[in-house]
Amino acid sequence: MKIRENTIKFLISLIVLILFSFSCEVGSDDYKWIYIYKTKADYSNNVCVKLTIDKSKISSYPGPGEGEPKYWPVELTEGYLLNGTQGENSGILSITNEEYNQNYNASPGADSLYKLLLEKDPFIEFYKFNDTKNEFYSESGAYGVDTMFINYLIKEDNLDKYFIKIK
Repeated sequence: MKIRENTIKFLISLIVLILFSFSCEVGSDDYKWIYIYKTKADYSNNVCVKLTIDKSKISSYPGPGEGEPKYWPVELTEGYLLNGTQGENSGILSITNEEYNQNYNASPGADSLYKLLLEKDPFIEFYKFNDTKNEFYSESGAYGVDTMFINYLIKEDNLDKYFIKIK
């Protein structure tokens, strides 16, 4: 009986160790996406969700507390926005981040949120850059990103020198 208990404890410890090794923090330096985009309308206060490639379902959405201002898009020059999106397959809900924070203390279901989908294709332009080498890092910038340099690139029409243009 003692051997069985020790085996169970060992297996549980092993499972916990494996789960921690696949944590979001591990390898986070591999993906430091910076998103620069323009939208069809002003959705900067609306909840942004990630859609499947065919846009038929929500694959990711903010959890409790992730609808706070620190996760909202940052205004750049000429109508561009920085981050605050979940990538090129993002969709926009009809509710604001404030409404989401007030009304959803626990994570709602993706199917419930899909009914609130306002826009499946919100972007006019969309650029992305994986900043693994901290080329755009700025301690004082929004999201730790050098917004002054990005604004310069926008004004000079040079975003595509660094960023991949998706749309």
